[in-house]
Amino acid sequence: MPSETDSTSDSVRSIARGASLYTIGKIISDAGEFALHLLVSRLLGANLYGMYAYGKTIAFMALLVTNVGANKSLLKYLPQYEHQPAKQEFVLALAYGTSLVGAATVSGGLFLFAPAISAFTIADDRFIPILRLFAAILFIDTLANVGYATFRALEIIEYEILTKRILKPLFRVCFVGLALLYGASVYGVVVALAVGSLLAFFIMTYFFLTRVSIRPRLNSPAASPETVKSYYNYSVPLTAKDAGNLLQGRVDILMVGFFLSASTVGVYNVAVVVSGLLYIPLLAFNQLFPPVVSRLYTSGNLAELQRLFSAITRWIFTVSLFFGLFAIVFRYDILLLFGEEFTAGTTVLVLFVIGQLLNAATGPSGYVLMMTEHQYVVMANEWVFGILNIVLNLFFIQAFGILGAAAATAGVLALRNIVKVAEVWYFEQLFPYHRSFLKPIGAGVLAAIGMLVVQLMLPSLIGLVFGALVGCLLYGGSLWVLGISQLDRQLLTEFR
Repeated sequence: MPSETDSTSDSVRSIARGASLYTIGKIISDAGEFALHLLVSRLLGANLYGMYAYGKTIAFMALLVTNVGANKSLLKYLPQYEHQPAKQEFVLALAYGTSLVGAATVSGGLFLFAPAISAFTIADDRFIPILRLFAAILFIDTLANVGYATFRALEIIEYEILTKRILKPLFRVCFVGLALLYGASVYGVVVALAVGSLLAFFIMTYFFLTRVSIRPRLNSPAASPETVKSYYNYSVPLTAKDAGNLLQGRVDILMVGFFLSASTVGVYNVAVVVSGLLYIPLLAFNQLFPPVVSRLYTSGNLAELQRLFSAITRWIFTVSLFFGLFAIVFRYDILLLFGEEFTAGTTVLVLFVIGQLLNAATGPSGYVLMMTEHQYVVMANEWVFGILNIVLNLFFIQAFGILGAAAATAGVLALRNIVKVAEVWYFEQLFPYHRSFLKPIGAGVLAAIGMLVVQLMLPSLIGLVFGALVGCLLYGGSLWVLGISQLDRQLLTEFR
């Protein structure tokens, strides 16, 4: 029988593998997204960029619910049924069938009601075809996401990374760049995005057929009303949870477009995009952490789950803190890359960075709740805080404009994550915090001082480069001097 240390090593190895592969892919993916936003914002201007960002936001919001919880259900049930391939095939069939219906329904509705949505929000006829093109992208990406989730659940995440995180953004940047080079309008840009998504979908399908042994089978011998009930009892609350999450994550952009203007949406969205980089560490460790939680919880190994939960939360916070401090210190210089008119969003960026730092500080609390069968609690969280976000945005935007939207959304994000940590403690007696969290905080203070000195002494672009270098050296060096634990060394070894 493997020892507790061996079990922890296996879990860390799996999580580190997923996190390291995801980080590589996410860096490439976000670099592609960053390049896209730079190209579109600089060449089309704040107004057309605002329409592009608004349509993309609507499609992204819809994408969270079109799979009807299939992505997260596969993360739970494929590992759970790893010794029952017939059940895996049936669950996969449920995921694909439900996603196909969801994609057709939501994409079709978005296409048909595009004129009404435009009249109610941007109020510009040019926005209607943009929204309809994003409806086509939504359909493609919904089906692709089932394949990506299958790769994650089976812990062959390299195929998701290659197709979704590397090839897809690469295709998009190349096609959008060519479209803009030949003078395409915003419509050509969205068509280029659709072509990139379609090519990535075909490549994902090839890997699914050649690297995954299970196939979707509705007529599987393991098909039973109990399995169907169990699947939808898990997926439907998570769909409702994702719907509630929409009220927090993107409804502020919709409300900015409704109350303010397309150009303001452009300024606001750039701040959202930049602050979203702080989300990378959390997403990276969440790639293979959910299947590990599912296995440890099912086997009753809560002691190891506690160790991993605490360590991973600290790792996420440590990495995110450096990026957050860098974004705050060089906020003006970063936004200047997109164009002079986008520097109006510096305070918005600071507010979102603070919100994302608090999000990182609570670690994978949401996945711990989901994988320990508290999906209804997660659903309630998203709806309660989603409604709170709408109410606060409604009043704050009219009173304080774009800053009101950022303050309301960042504040709700922070409060929601604090509540999730409390719930994990209440339901499972798992608590992520330890005095070791003081190490990254101390290192962060020193790094921030060094970056501030660079920012005051050097001009914008040169300051960005040298500031990142100086801050990284001070932050990493301070952490090393303060001491690296055995588990931290193991993680670094697995990353290498």
